[in-house]
Amino acid sequence: MAGWNPAVNRTRARIEVDRSEVGLGAVYKGLAIGNNGVADHIYASNFRFGTIEVFDSSYTMVTLSGSFTDPGIPAGFAPFNIQNLGGVLYVTYAMQNPDKHDDQSGPGFGYVDTYDLNGQLLQRVASGGTLNSPWGLAIAPTGFGNFHDNLLVGNFGDGRINAYSLRTGAFRGQLKSETSAPIEIPGLWGLRFGNGAFGASPNTLYFAAGINDEQAGLFGSIVNVGN
Repeated sequence: MAGWNPAVNRTRARIEVDRSEVGLGAVYKGLAIGNNGVADHIYASNFRFGTIEVFDSSYTMVTLSGSFTDPGIPAGFAPFNIQNLGGVLYVTYAMQNPDKHDDQSGPGFGYVDTYDLNGQLLQRVASGGTLNSPWGLAIAPTGFGNFHDNLLVGNFGDGRINAYSLRTGAFRGQLKSETSAPIEIPGLWGLRFGNGAFGASPNTLYFAAGINDEQAGLFGSIVNVGN
């Protein structure tokens, strides 16, 4: 786990957590930052160990009151990503491949849960269905057409983006292009709406993807045709 700060080193990141023993070490797939009312923490999804690990501001691993576990998720699935959206921790789950380093993609292979900032399970958000190694997470703003105020979940497995009602949890469909075909972005990773600064519109969905089998990168955007 590495961090970069121009006040510390302008040209190189600094490793703060190293649990990378070859073949046996941690495999961190996602990170989130949050404050549980006591202190700031970094929450890391350790895909190999199937756990959420929590670190304090000194990068020391700590134990919270909750365990970030959902007994309803089958064996073989592990936390793939974690993100703090509005003070709630959303955790996606994907199926582990045999060496537990990467995901085993496939239709229906995925879950999404929410937890509080102490690791207590709040609810199951999504199960199976159109999920396929879900990773990217974002909440659509009011100006995002028919999917406004929905949770968007991006599939790493097939590059599609699913929408769920924040109020009821109901599946609302997948984002589609002008041809009404589902949008597919190979190697889809992060999703984020703009913050209104530097030309980044709050009604535009930005994405990052590892195209060409993760040998190259793609940064792009998706807008509602009504915008």
